[in-house]
Amino acid sequence: MKTDLLESYSFHLLQDEAMRKNACQAVNHFLKDQKPVKNAQLHAIPLVIQTKGFSGLRSLIKNQKNKKTKKENKAFWLFLSDLILSNPGSEFSLRYFLHNQPQINVLLQDETSAIEKKEQKKIRKANKAIVDEIMEYVLSVYFEHFNCHYFYRTRQGA
Repeated sequence: MKTDLLESYSFHLLQDEAMRKNACQAVNHFLKDQKPVKNAQLHAIPLVIQTKGFSGLRSLIKNQKNKKTKKENKAFWLFLSDLILSNPGSEFSLRYFLHNQPQINVLLQDETSAIEKKEQKKIRKANKAIVDEIMEYVLSVYFEHFNCHYFYRTRQGA
């Protein structure tokens, strides 16, 4: 079922339209309160996603946010941590966005349908695995949108 979704026209449209809009909103949200970072902070992201996927991006974000670095760099990596790694994340996070898309939501089980806490946790874990798999698939497109809008807004070019 997930393969059908990932190959569907509606999912490709989701990546091109809705996800671009979400990525742009995330950039705007960050730049509203923070000083822009240099392009070098963004250049590693696509390469890491291409070579190591979601787990590589998770490692990059964790390593960068724990570095002793400029205040604006620290703020940027903390922002990306919230944007990508938090579960369920803030209203502009990628996970929150994906979780609320109708074509993805139909793949998820309703956690409240289970009575026992143990069963709810099992459903939550299964739902997270589904969204993680979809995130793995969309990360490169998402960050293409994110980086393009970031470079546009900061006029730094690529």
